[in-house]
Order: sequence, then structure tokens, then C-alpha cells
Amino acid sequence: MLAKPTTPRIFITLAGSTLAAMEAQASRVSSAGVGYELRLDYLQNFADLEVSLHQTLSRLHLPQVIATCRREEAGGAFKGSVEEQGAVLAAAVRAGCQWVDIELESIKQSGATLLGQFNPAKVIASYHNFRRTPSLGSIYHQLARLPVGMVKVATQAQHLRDNLQFRQLLKSHHRRTPKLTALAMGPSGIPSRLLALLWGSAITYASAGDHAVVPGQIAADLMRSIYRVDRLNQRTQLYGVVGSRASISLSPAMQNAAFQAKHVNALFLPCETGQLPDFIAFARQAGLSGFAVTMPYKRAILRALDWADPLATRIGACNTVAVQRGKWMGWNTDAAAVVEVLTKRLRLSGSRMLILGAGGAARAAAYALRAEGAQVLVAARREEMARRLARAVEGEAVSWANAEGLEVDAVINATPVGMYPHVDELPLDLPRLHTRVVFDMVYYPLATRFINEARGRGLVTISGLEMLVAQGARQFEIWFGLTAPRALMEQAVRQVLDRSVG
Repeated sequence: MLAKPTTPRIFITLAGSTLAAMEAQASRVSSAGVGYELRLDYLQNFADLEVSLHQTLSRLHLPQVIATCRREEAGGAFKGSVEEQGAVLAAAVRAGCQWVDIELESIKQSGATLLGQFNPAKVIASYHNFRRTPSLGSIYHQLARLPVGMVKVATQAQHLRDNLQFRQLLKSHHRRTPKLTALAMGPSGIPSRLLALLWGSAITYASAGDHAVVPGQIAADLMRSIYRVDRLNQRTQLYGVVGSRASISLSPAMQNAAFQAKHVNALFLPCETGQLPDFIAFARQAGLSGFAVTMPYKRAILRALDWADPLATRIGACNTVAVQRGKWMGWNTDAAAVVEVLTKRLRLSGSRMLILGAGGAARAAAYALRAEGAQVLVAARREEMARRLARAVEGEAVSWANAEGLEVDAVINATPVGMYPHVDELPLDLPRLHTRVVFDMVYYPLATRFINEARGRGLVTISGLEMLVAQGARQFEIWFGLTAPRALMEQAVRQVLDRSVG
């Protein structure tokens, strides 16, 4: 007797104006053992759907397929009536789809009789809210009363702490019938997607490469290789990076590669939020064992710490937090990383260093370089901040307008200027600046316009990647007391960057 096929735990969402477009997306996925969700509502032509879809499924040899045809009323693209929606989904079942996703709005409009059209496929009754995350308990109970095989709840995460509602819902209703899938959408909802299976969700959803149909979706290959979402267990320690743009941070790829190389049972999450108190609440309730801090929270996080390394206190910025016996302990690994990468190119003592910016990264560079005997010049668009930083390190503040005419040994861009998506921006005009070394802390993209122009002028360049790996390696060593696998960490970052460029 043949074994009954099991439902995959990761489903890849495909959407396109034609079935051929969806087929092309599926062909780029290398992950085996996954299922697929076909967003049929994106199709522009439904003529001969049953025959065409049967041919597509036969060519792709897809093990498990969810057919979805979401109406506009529920946030989809299908403009037809509920009856027309039902006809599309019934055709998909006859073509070979094993699952049908039908939203709560359609079920309410037509009644539960709608659900009887799709035998022998199993039905997922779904609720979506693309604006916010309301209280989830009552929504779940509405869905759970329906005669379906699975219920799905997906809402927009406006805050990181919204993820905790999904954790509570999943843990409260784990192993009940019908099965429950629950996750948050948007950049702040990424933790729920990565932790969904650990928390008890029946399945989680991913994208085919960079073709994310829903904001917050992560490529299936990355979910399995970098995040190992189907291998997490109750002993897995949670770490993360907090920032206003953490969803595009390269730190998760770098640190998760280090965790795997050193056989550490831990997961590193992107934690994007516009409010630091939101992250603090999430980190404490989710039980994070440590985290990295990026823009714009390196200074503000100090107020949440139980202890800070004296250097971090002097700098007034912290980028690394470890939770030790319930206490939040903070360090600044940027400072040592700046010294490490610059000393490979020039003698720091007596050198003139121009730092662009006056935020957390700039402060780390200023304090570190001054301690090495360098002369520090600071330029920032907010001149008062530049003056304060310059005074603190016994350096010199220069106006942003005059910075381009200086003669220095190195210029350090410690601003986000040139970071994706604003890749055409420059912090200053290089032809007017006399320098030997250009160091850009921006690491996404790897080769910024600032770096490329410096290379074109024959200058020595330091990319943000080198700085990222140097500070990240020190973070790893603080968290685990193990030597960081630097070469593998750099390789992991390069692979992500190569994938994004390709």
C-alpha cells in the first residue's frame, strides 16, 4: 500500500498574470519537499483553466497545491462574484489541486454550502486583515466552527509585539481540529513567519526567490538554509537585530551561518520596528537571549540596559546586547571593528580622519580612532551634533559644506547615505576631497556609489562588508564565548548580496 502523502510544512506562493509565469517562478525554486499556493486571482484569463492548470501541474510534478482565488473584498485581485470564484476553485480541484483556500467573507456571503463544491480537496477557511492585527481569539473561533480541514489567520503587523498574539493563539490551539495556520504580514511580522512552525502553525508561507506576493514573505530557499524553520525546537535560543530597516539587514544571514557552523542551536531574527519600546516588549516576552542594535537605536538602547561596558557608555552607543541571568548587558563592537579594518591600510597614530555623521556608528569610530592617537574631524548635516561629538573626543568639527575641500588620510561614511534603495546618493563629492582611504560603513549594496567612485580614482577602499563581519564576529564571541567563523560569515553575506543582484 502506498503511504499517504503528508502535507508539506512550507508552501511557496506563486502569482502571475498567466500560468506560464507561475510555472517560471516555481522552476527557480530549488527546495524539495515544499508545497505551492497558486494565486489564481492574479490570472488575466480563465478560459480553459481546468485543462491548462492540469497540464501545468503535470509538468511541475508538484506534491501538494493550494488553489487560492481571493476576491477584491478580501484583499485579493479577483473581480468576479462568489459564484464565479467557486467555479474557478472547483476547476482547480478537478485539475489536481489538493487544497482550496476560501476567505471568510465569501463563506459568510454564500453560506457553508459553498464549501461542499470542492470535494475531494480539503478546504482552508481564511481570514486576512491588511491594515492591522485585531484581537485574534474571536476570529479563530468564527473559523474553527466551519466544516473545513484547516483555518488560516493572517493580519498586518503594525508592531513587533503583534507577533506575540500569534504565538499565544498558536500555543493555545495547538493540535486542535481543524488545523490552524497563523502568521503576521509585513516587515514587522517576519518573526511570526520564521517561528510559525515552532509555535505550532500547521504550515507557513514563503516566496519563490525575491518574488514576494505578500509583504514580509521570505524566499523558501532562505527559510530552509539560513533560518532552518523546519528544524527549530523548544531548546532553540532566539537572537535578533533591531532597527527601523532590519528586514533588509544582512546580519541574520551572517549570524545564522555562524550558529550553524559552530553547531549552536539558535536562530537570529530580523526585528523591524519604528519604536524601540515596541522591540523591548517583544524581546522580553519572546525571551531573546541577545540581539544586535542598528539604526536608529544604538544610543537609545542604553537606557534599557542593566549594565553597559564602559566603552559603550563613553561612546554613548551600544550595538550588542547579551541577556545573562535575566540582565541586559551591552557592548559596542563597532569601535574595535573600525580600528581593525583601518589598521590594515594605514598607521592610525597621527593620521587625520574625517568622519561623516554623528550617530551611533560615527561616535564609535570617533572614540576608537582618538584612542589610537588619530586626529578626528567630524562633519554632520546637523552641525550641533558634529560639534558635540568633536568636543567629546577633542577633535574638530567642520561644516558639511567645507568637508569636501579637506586634506585627510581617510574619510569614513558613517551615515546611511547610499544605502539601498537610495543607491545613487553620495555623502560628498570626492573630486574635491584629498584623501588616501575611503571607508563606507554602508554594506547594502556591497559596492556603493561612493566606493565605486573612490576605486575609479585609484583610492584605497574599505567596504561596509568588512566592517560588518568584524563587528559581527565580536558579537558572536560575546554571546557564546566561541571563536567566530569569519570566513563563513563573510561568505554568507556575499551569497545574499549576489542573490539580490542576480
